[in-house]
Amino acid sequence: MNKILCIRFSSIGDIILTSPIIRALKKRYPEAEIHIVTKSQNAHLWSANPYVHEVHAYQGNLWSLAKQLRQIGFDAVVDLHKNVRSFLLSALLLKIPYQINKFTSERKHWVKTKINNLPQKHLVERYFEALTDLDIKNDKLGLDYFIPKDQEMNPEDVGIHGPYVVYAIGGQHVTKVLAYPKMVELCERLSAKIVLIGDAKDALIGARLAHAYPEKVINLCHQTSIGQSASLVKQAEYVISHDSSMMHIAAALKKKIFVIWGSTHAGFGMYPYQTEFVSLEMADLACRPCTTQGTDICPLGHFDCMHKISLDPLIDAVSV
Repeated sequence: MNKILCIRFSSIGDIILTSPIIRALKKRYPEAEIHIVTKSQNAHLWSANPYVHEVHAYQGNLWSLAKQLRQIGFDAVVDLHKNVRSFLLSALLLKIPYQINKFTSERKHWVKTKINNLPQKHLVERYFEALTDLDIKNDKLGLDYFIPKDQEMNPEDVGIHGPYVVYAIGGQHVTKVLAYPKMVELCERLSAKIVLIGDAKDALIGARLAHAYPEKVINLCHQTSIGQSASLVKQAEYVISHDSSMMHIAAALKKKIFVIWGSTHAGFGMYPYQTEFVSLEMADLACRPCTTQGTDICPLGHFDCMHKISLDPLIDAVSV
């Protein structure tokens, strides 16, 4: 094969989870050009990836994109998204795509019945099993995220002096984010210097925590790009994260991660891949998981998965 098109529109974490497939394709077909289709706002995630030849940004018009891609001419299409949009794009390219298996129905079944029928393995490994016809192998080297050179940071330039830990305080949905009183407890009990990263919606919480603990907490929420945040993660002692995109970026950078789980569950297969991690969760809470991707309110109103979670595994681990 000379030209291979891989489709994954979003989201950030899900894109990072497809990176071992891209690497495996390039290793199996070293002379092939590996092209990526993704939403325009996610194109930067591939900008420094040495296995990618070209990124094609989807900006809302599949017909125009398909016309552009047909002119290139691809030998194969690999659908790493598997939704209506990716299927339609493949059809417009007159290609039967190789497709992943997201086990969507099994995840929904677990949420609804609390019976887990999912394969007990990481999502990346499920992807490879679904793509056996491509004759690619999982090298077990984990995820990839390459920090662009212009995004690399010196921590001292943003007021960070000495060792520190990164706490990625955000999450796509409220039920995947630690309750604020627990964030306060975390900052209170940790002896380390804590650097907060997140987006615009996390900035106010970050400012409140930094104000409450000015000698310990540095708030950089909405002040760094994803690449700059990743650079700070790479230089941290360890990382604290929710079930979020930054968890997967930290895994790609081979950091030790303390993962805080709320409404979702590591059993979905999207836990940190090929890196050391510790899970903090209410493992015996009968209502978990209550959603496949997170929601903005607790369906039962109590939010016990985050209000009652114990931080002791984190505190004990870093106090040794």
